[in-house]
Amino acid sequence: MSDDTRTSPGTDTDTVSAPAPAATPPDEFVPPVTGRKRTLALIVVLTGFVLDLLDITIVNVALPSIRDGINATASTMQWLVAGYALAFASMLIISGRLGDIIGVRRMFLIGVAGFTFTSLLAGMAQSPEQLIVLRFLQGAMGAVMVPQVYTLIQLLYAPKERGRAFAALSAALAFGTVGGPLVGALLTTANVGGLGWRMIFLVNVPIGIAAFFAARALLPESERNRGERLDVVGATLITAAVMLIVYPLVQGREHGWPLWTYGMMVAGLVVFALFVLHQRSRTESPLVPLSLFRHRSFSSGLVVVFLFQGAVMSFFLVITIYVQIGVGYSILRAGLAGLPWDIAVPLLGWLSARWITPRLGRVGLQIGLVLLIASMFWFMWVIDSTPQVTIWQLLVPMFIGGAGMGMTFPPLMGYSLHDVPGHQAGSASGVVNANYQIGVTLGIAACGTLFFSLIAASAPTATDDVGPRLRADLVAVGVAEGQAEQIGQRFRDCVSTQLGAADPTLPPAGCDSATVAAGGGDRAVQVIEERSFEASQISFQRAMVGTLWFSVISFALALLGSFLLPRR
Repeated sequence: MSDDTRTSPGTDTDTVSAPAPAATPPDEFVPPVTGRKRTLALIVVLTGFVLDLLDITIVNVALPSIRDGINATASTMQWLVAGYALAFASMLIISGRLGDIIGVRRMFLIGVAGFTFTSLLAGMAQSPEQLIVLRFLQGAMGAVMVPQVYTLIQLLYAPKERGRAFAALSAALAFGTVGGPLVGALLTTANVGGLGWRMIFLVNVPIGIAAFFAARALLPESERNRGERLDVVGATLITAAVMLIVYPLVQGREHGWPLWTYGMMVAGLVVFALFVLHQRSRTESPLVPLSLFRHRSFSSGLVVVFLFQGAVMSFFLVITIYVQIGVGYSILRAGLAGLPWDIAVPLLGWLSARWITPRLGRVGLQIGLVLLIASMFWFMWVIDSTPQVTIWQLLVPMFIGGAGMGMTFPPLMGYSLHDVPGHQAGSASGVVNANYQIGVTLGIAACGTLFFSLIAASAPTATDDVGPRLRADLVAVGVAEGQAEQIGQRFRDCVSTQLGAADPTLPPAGCDSATVAAGGGDRAVQVIEERSFEASQISFQRAMVGTLWFSVISFALALLGSFLLPRR
């Protein structure tokens, strides 16, 4: 390790401060706290991480209840999700750098306090506009909190011990992403005290308060770089670049990808190039020290994290939509379907940290990526076999995929941050998080667009497959053959239009079952509803199988990128 990563002789090491973990060679690292106190400190840090993850996924489940509760429009509901993501992505690098300057413990406490307070206000919101603003502020506070999580792990654990901590982090990631919909469903349907959807925000308040006071008591402080200042110009440029790139990715599909979305992304790349030039010319206190990219593990890790996380999160998006809308699972059943993944991640994460990675090095990570690819093929086989897939059929591929994630994530984060000097840990964590967030957003945008495009493309053939059975059923319930033919044609047009729309759950105007039946009676209406659902199932089935190729390709590229990582 280079000399600039060692602790300077005059460094202040009062009892409230501890040297950053990479400030001394790994074999000389002395953790600021050990034993049970360190374990409790890790639990507190991961609690903040989970709170952020849950608030990203939990809201999606509660959107229908929020819409009914405060008369929110479709645009409002989009912004409840997009506003959080936009603020979160925009603030990550700045917050990571501020952790370097004023201390990660202090920034974590600010983030937890701010997140708890905005959660309280969101749970009390009386209008859609109030809730949108508060979601934006929640995202900003989440971005203040999350980069410090990675830095605190570096502060608490020596390099050779971090695999175990990152295994716990991967379990928290799995719970937040897969378990979020289940928690949201339970909180919303429980309707505690008549609060309904408000509980998804208010539940953060007691947890956040407990986490804040526990963090004050347990977390050590990193060494602050008192001579450095925040690069305001750099912060402005990177914030603008992230917003210009992320906003059209979040909103593009809903608007049909107009030209302005591509223009914004190009402008974002131009501003990002200006940011890089500014960082290269800045000799003091850069927002992102470009020397970070001299570390092969850091640069290579960014590539693999980008591909891996984008593929994981986009997969969960489409599989959740598929089982709920395409198969007809309830919210609770859809959440339970992901439990095998939740179980496998911490189990294999623990094994990865304790045995696999120390013995196999990057090969263990690569085995995890191979398992993820294998699980995607297993999903294809299961889904392609029947439109009405059961939870039991999803159990094995879910477990294999969770095992792959458990083997991949802990060593991947360890590789990415292992060689980063302690005084740059906050900046590195902010870059990793921003890279992760943009990768997730890009993956979701690409995968979501592909999924819904395939649904629309497969709709005509799906209605053709169902058509003969529809006409036979209509004749069987007393509809004349000529009228059955007319109904069949109207059925094809309406179902194809609906499945090609931005929201395939809403029938177009004049396409409700009673109108399509054209006076054929209640039994004809029932036949149309049953065959509409069948056609939708077939379209979703074919689209899901096609979309899984996106995950396969992304994981395969991540596997190739992993060969750039150090062997150990």
